[in-house]
Amino acid sequence: MPSLNKSNSFVFSLIAIWLVCVVAGLVYFQLEQLKPFDSSKVLLQKHWFNNFKKQLDWVDTNEASLVLITEKNCGCTIQAKSHISSLSSFAAIKAMKVVQVELTPKLKHVIPATPAAVIINKNGEFVYAGPLSEGLACAQGSGFVETAVTNLAAGFNSNLLITQTKGCYCVNNA
Repeated sequence: MPSLNKSNSFVFSLIAIWLVCVVAGLVYFQLEQLKPFDSSKVLLQKHWFNNFKKQLDWVDTNEASLVLITEKNCGCTIQAKSHISSLSSFAAIKAMKVVQVELTPKLKHVIPATPAAVIINKNGEFVYAGPLSEGLACAQGSGFVETAVTNLAAGFNSNLLITQTKGCYCVNNA
C-alpha cells in the first residue's frame, strides 16, 4: 500500500505542475496582448486634430459624428466587433452620425493604434480621441467613448484625449 500513496502523490504533483505551467502560459500570452495605445505620443502633436480631419478630407456637416477607425487584419478589431456594433447603435440613438473608416497609409500618421475612435461635435470641434476601451479584450463596459457620447448628448464637450492606456491594440508604425 505505501507504493500506491507514492504513486498517487507523484501523479498529483505532475498534474499540479502541468496546471501551473498552463495557467502561467495563458497569463503570459494574455499580458503580451496588452499594448500602450499611444506610446509615441501621436495624439499629443500640435495640430493633430486638424491633420486628422485633413487626412479624412473631413467636411463639417452640422451634426455630431463618431468616427471609428479599424484595421481589417487586426485581431483586436475582430475581438471588438460586438463593441463596435453596440457603440454604433448607442451613438445613433444619441443622434450622432457614425462613420466607419479603414486605416489607410495616410491615417497611420495621425492614428497611433486601432481600433480607435474620434468624436467631432456639430461645430466640427474636437470632443474625444483615443481607443474604444482598455483592457485585454477592449470590450464593452470598459469604454471611454460611451462616456464622451453621453456627455456630448447632454451638451458637454469632454475634450477627452486618451493616450496613456493599455489594451488590445494593433499599433501603427508609421
